[in-house]
Order: sequence, then structure tokens, then C-alpha cells
Amino acid sequence: MKRGFVSECHVVIYCDGCGDIYTENENESICFDSVNQAVHYLNARSAGVGWIYDGDKVHCDGCLATAICADRGHTFPDTWQTTKRLLGISTRSRTCTVCGVPEIEALP
Repeated sequence: MKRGFVSECHVVIYCDGCGDIYTENENESICFDSVNQAVHYLNARSAGVGWIYDGDKVHCDGCLATAICADRGHTFPDTWQTTKRLLGISTRSRTCTVCGVPEIEALP
């Protein structure tokens, strides 16, 4: 029986692109017993969370979206959201539906 403070080895998943740690609830990392267990878990969950292991590297949903936009270009909606400022220049903006990057323009 183990008691007190015990050092143990475990595996956590980090994105090879940006270094983000894989979390689910309350931003706590998940500890796995082995790399194989982590790969199996990630592959079983990847459709729902967007993280992908391609057999070599792990990529988070943000890095995957950024790669898609770098390859194909951003996908912006046709409509803009206007922000009126009382003491300054008003702007209009829209956000890429793939990666979340905003496009903001000053209005005359």
C-alpha cells in the first residue's frame, strides 16, 4: 500500500504546434499510464474535441484550424458587425468561421 507523497511517472498530451496541454474539464490535464493509452484515448475522442494524432505528431484544434486557413484562406461571413465609438473612429469586424481570427476595418 502506498502512503504519503509518492513520485510516479505519467504521460500528458501537449500540442506539437503551439504547446497547449490537452485538457477537458476545468483545464486540468489528464494523466495517462503510457503513451499507448494516451494515443488510444485521443484517437477515440478526436472527432469530438478536434485534437489529432497523425502517427507522428499531436495537433490541437487551434493549430489545425490555423493550418486550414493558411492553406485555403480564411472563411469570413458576408455580414459585418459595426462598433460605434463615441469619441473615436467606428469600426466594423467579422471573424473567420474556421480559425477565429478577426478582420477589423476602420469606418470613415
